[in-house]
Amino acid sequence: MAKVRWLVTKLQRPNAPVHRPWSPWRSLRYLMALLLLLAAAHVLAIVVFEGLTPFQALWLTMTTITTVGYGDLVAETIAGRLSTILLVYLGGIWIAFQSAATYFEYRADRRERRRRGRWKWHMTDHILLLNVPAQDTAYLHRLLKEFQASRRFRRKRVQVVSTGFPEGLPDSLSEMGLVHYSGYPWDSDALRSASAADADVIAVFAESDSDVATDGRTLDIIDRLRDIGAEGRILAECVDDRNRPRFKRFGADLVVRPLRGYPEMIVRALAAPGAEQILEDLFTSRGDEVWRYDVCVSGWPWGELVSALVKEDIGVPIAFRRSIREDIIINPMPDVRIEADKIYVLVREGNARPDKDIAALLARRRPRAGD
Repeated sequence: MAKVRWLVTKLQRPNAPVHRPWSPWRSLRYLMALLLLLAAAHVLAIVVFEGLTPFQALWLTMTTITTVGYGDLVAETIAGRLSTILLVYLGGIWIAFQSAATYFEYRADRRERRRRGRWKWHMTDHILLLNVPAQDTAYLHRLLKEFQASRRFRRKRVQVVSTGFPEGLPDSLSEMGLVHYSGYPWDSDALRSASAADADVIAVFAESDSDVATDGRTLDIIDRLRDIGAEGRILAECVDDRNRPRFKRFGADLVVRPLRGYPEMIVRALAAPGAEQILEDLFTSRGDEVWRYDVCVSGWPWGELVSALVKEDIGVPIAFRRSIREDIIINPMPDVRIEADKIYVLVREGNARPDKDIAALLARRRPRAGD
């Protein structure tokens, strides 16, 4: 069959431009037209050989084809019965077989195309990932888990455009709901097939997290996205910080460094625009940084401790380590009285103080026991 030859060719040469002549809907229309032709021929034969009226012949044909078989009208002549055998029984059985074969062939074709990324999903309001590091499935797995954990994105479907999955997505990713379209992210046709214009958010990853030249490819993708009418929020990874203004001019809403070890950066930036600047600031040695003070703090309500350090221009406390359990408590409730041997403070660059100064400050401003 033509379809079998087409599948064999595609399996042997998946990227070859093979003409695809088969369509399940065209085949079904052909079979329905043939069924009507056989029914009309049977009606005519019954009128001629059995001497029934056209309506009676139609009634007999329909009850026979549908296997209802009321028995009120039957073919009695040899010619009429042979016509029924050839046109209805054999012809109907052949059409039924072909219809079933077409249906199962279509299901197999759809399953194969989805597996290999040749299926157009016609998504809307989804998450689209471009230039994703296909070889790093662990990163993709963590990224999907972050999307699912986010209240903003947990109900959205995720699609990736990539040629990095020629044999289909790994089961671990498919089971998490990820789908893919096999194509290049700088191909406008592939972007249209992935419904990029209807995506809620689009993440454009850098091909390399260290090669500055890859920024040019990212710029091209951003430009193509806006050119095809993508209105969703676009996040782009930028290797060279000097290219950030260009990314913005080309249409990127958010620009982040390619921190491949932290997929949380991507999700946080998309869920809360601006958060990426805070996180990047914390990841670098420039600007604000988290400083640990090895001081003992006992009996302080967390809210008062925060207020005291902020007023003294020390910084903003964000966490502490409990003295007994030695576990880190992040952003506790303000009325929690802490017993800590270390506190973690967000300080400005160059504004860190010696531990003894912090200890002296806390001793001087120790809250009263009844407070």
